[in-house]
Amino acid sequence: MLKRYTGNSGFTLLEIVISLGLIATVLLAVFQLQAQNLNLLLEAQFITVANELARERLARIQAGGTLREGTETGDFGEGYPDYSYTQEISAESDLDNIYRIRLSILLEEETPARNLSLEAYLFRSEK
Repeated sequence: MLKRYTGNSGFTLLEIVISLGLIATVLLAVFQLQAQNLNLLLEAQFITVANELARERLARIQAGGTLREGTETGDFGEGYPDYSYTQEISAESDLDNIYRIRLSILLEEETPARNLSLEAYLFRSEK
C-alpha cells in the first residue's frame, strides 16, 4: 500500500520574510557600490580633464613673452564651458629670474565645485 504524505509542502511565511530581507540587504549593498563607482568615475574624469587644461594653460604662459605678475582669471572657451582657471604669477624674491605660478582649475557645474590646484616654477631670462 502507498502511504500518503499529509505534511504541508512549501515555505513558511517566516522563511520567505527572512529570504526577502537577505535579498534586500544584498541589493542595497550592490546599489551603494554602483553609486560609489559612479562618483569615482566622475572624479577621475575631472582630474584627467583638469590636468590637460592645466598643461595647456602652463604652455600658454611659457610661450608668452614677458611674465606679468599678478592674478588673472578666465575660462577655457566653448569646449569646456563649466571649467575656469585662476592663475597667480609672482617673482621669487630670493632667486633671480624665477617666477612662481599658482594655477587652479575649477569645475563649477557640480555641487560642491571640484578644484585642482598646482604650483610650478618658471625660469625666464631677461633680455
